[in-house]
Amino acid sequence: MDDINLSAPSLMDIWSKRVYKNATDGSFDLPDLDFADVSIICLDLSDERSSIIYSFEAYLDNPFTFSLPTVVLQIVLITIMSRVIYYILRPIKQPRVVCDIIAGILLSPSLIDLIFPEYLYIMYPDNEMHISRTLAAFGLMFYLFLIGVKMDPKIVLKSGKKAIFIGLFSSLIPFSLVGTATYFFRTSIDVGIARGKFLIFLVAALTITAFPVVSDILTELNLLNSELGRLAMSVSMVHGILGWFFMALFTALNQSQGGLSKAARALGSVLLMVCVIVFCFRPWMLWVARRTPKGGRVSSLQLHAIVVSVIVMGLVSEMTGASFADGPLIMGLMVPDGPPLGTDLVERIGNMANEVIMPLVFTAAGAVMTPLVVLHLRRWMVLIMLVLMAYGSKLLATIGPAMYCKISFRKAFILGLMMNFQGVIELITYMNFQNGSLLDDESYTLLVFTIIVITSVATPLVKHLYNPLGHDLVGRRDIQHLRPDAEIRILACLLNEDHIPSILGLLEAASPTTPICVYVLHLVELTGRANSTLIAHKNKKGFINPSNMDRLHNAFIHYEQNKQGIVAVQPFTTIAPFKTMHQDICSLAGDKSAAIIILPLPGKDASGGFSEQDQAFRTNIPHILSKLVHMGLTVTVLSTPANFQHHIGLLFWGGPDDRESLSYAARMARHTGVTLTVTRFFSSSSMSSNEKEAQMDNEVIETFRKENSDNLRASMNEVFVNDMEQTISAIRNFSRVGYDLIMVGRRLSWNSILNDELEEWSEFPELGVVGDIIASSDFESEFLILVVQQGP
Repeated sequence: MDDINLSAPSLMDIWSKRVYKNATDGSFDLPDLDFADVSIICLDLSDERSSIIYSFEAYLDNPFTFSLPTVVLQIVLITIMSRVIYYILRPIKQPRVVCDIIAGILLSPSLIDLIFPEYLYIMYPDNEMHISRTLAAFGLMFYLFLIGVKMDPKIVLKSGKKAIFIGLFSSLIPFSLVGTATYFFRTSIDVGIARGKFLIFLVAALTITAFPVVSDILTELNLLNSELGRLAMSVSMVHGILGWFFMALFTALNQSQGGLSKAARALGSVLLMVCVIVFCFRPWMLWVARRTPKGGRVSSLQLHAIVVSVIVMGLVSEMTGASFADGPLIMGLMVPDGPPLGTDLVERIGNMANEVIMPLVFTAAGAVMTPLVVLHLRRWMVLIMLVLMAYGSKLLATIGPAMYCKISFRKAFILGLMMNFQGVIELITYMNFQNGSLLDDESYTLLVFTIIVITSVATPLVKHLYNPLGHDLVGRRDIQHLRPDAEIRILACLLNEDHIPSILGLLEAASPTTPICVYVLHLVELTGRANSTLIAHKNKKGFINPSNMDRLHNAFIHYEQNKQGIVAVQPFTTIAPFKTMHQDICSLAGDKSAAIIILPLPGKDASGGFSEQDQAFRTNIPHILSKLVHMGLTVTVLSTPANFQHHIGLLFWGGPDDRESLSYAARMARHTGVTLTVTRFFSSSSMSSNEKEAQMDNEVIETFRKENSDNLRASMNEVFVNDMEQTISAIRNFSRVGYDLIMVGRRLSWNSILNDELEEWSEFPELGVVGDIIASSDFESEFLILVVQQGP
């Protein structure tokens, strides 16, 4: 008390003595006071820091005298450190959560005290850590709420027997083995770990895989909608059910320390909270979702009410004896995932919660760590052995059931690696154990290090070993090599209803007498949900499941009925990120042995379809390993009247793409309403090289001529060009004839005068050089461009 200057002015005194210097601009000067004395004004007389949150616009030599600058500094440092580490480790495929945890460790008090001891008190004062931890708890509440929003609990029922079988074995077997080992070695476990009943929950934390962690890492690896990605998500949901059971058991045992009556009241309170969420909050969310128009946004009033409800439920959850995060998580599960409500909540709350407040969780996680524990691993050998046993047994317990379900060893091993992903949920669990004095700082630090080691090893291995496209398309036959009377299997991919008439026109032209099986894949962007889905709306018996069916599918079903057996339609819907949607396209094409994939793209005057914001999806289009058809539309309508009439023009240089295009056009020429004109280009280099390609080109041309020798609606012209200018001029003149559909190969042939340098100037590079020349030209007529690519 003797060191405190009781005559020092308070901040309120300073505030009251402000004098305005200029009434017009509102600026002011503070009186001439000794601000050095202000720094000793505090409530905690043992701490020279001020307990006042901020400086009330008073200039101080040390702004970190107050709480607000200190907390802001922690947010800024952890965010910058995390981004820098992620930038460094991204080339070796390290996930974001590993970088966040490493950033928290590098900013831990023990390391800062070792390297920069003079800055320790600035970053980690005791009173400010309480504030940052409280903010971190708020961020954690909303993080878990949004996790619940993106989850669909019904996915467990839709997982199938395979996922449930693998999920039960991969969780119960490791739990039994590690639990038994823990029982026998319980006396050898370090005194820093609570023994007795707590060891059950430590074993559960080591052996159960968290669904949100798997979802986040698979999203980063672009594997969320892959075959193994979907299976891993379903298996982790089975793990999640067991995790909920252990959470309820932990709450009961924790409350039982105060007697059975207290435990019963606590469980009754938790059950009452769940009932309120299910029977009050859930109907409210459904009502909000119904009132929100498609593509619209939730009203600000409803959004604010939901945010307040999350905070209130965190308080109620804490009062009932459960964790403050349990209530918000259950609330999130009651929100309908996806658009409009789920998507809007994730977009409007997610950035603030995940990018601004959530980093404080990693700061709080690192604040109690002692990284130097790695220098004394010998005393932790029993714990290390249990951890390795948990992850190793989980890997083996996943491989065995997966191989029993006829999954190859390679894929089963990759699935086992996915089930060993660790992340934020495990970190939060260990933080709760440490906060409850069930783990000391050293054992907590060691368990956090296991999160980093296991995930940093498993993630790049999964990325290296697993190719989601794989060999799905190997063995498929293209149109060129199909028998003349063989069924054509077409995969038509559509984002919206704008391109339905165009696709129906192509189907009508290709189905005069030859049967066609069309797999209609509706592409839906994954927003506001964590799990991607591929939905088949018709089963093997032909029964149509109306779930998620829309007008797009109904248009093709109606067309199937009108064709009376010539055309068969199989409707599908995929819900996936645009960036990885090509995986579903390739997978479905391989499973169904589709001979050709039709993918609509808008021209410069078209609306809808793949816009500029979908560039990530368009970038992956050329990598689809199939007979890829890009359809660049300069118009949006292609009608299919009863008296179908269609004039088709085809440009032929040679090469695999042009040969496939001609084979497809030859089938269209069988339709009585189709007129086909093939223009073959010759140049001075046509006879100079690649005799094998020239021979295959001539064989296709000769076959076309024989098949259409009596067909007056099919004709072939030959054009000789000497240079690039003549070629471009001939292409543009060809486009002005008035065709309804122009067909070209995407890649340049071996004898083309055009060169790859023109692709650098292409406005539509996905259409190839020739397709881009046609699509970039200004024409008054309306036509379609069908760009065919054979193989990768």
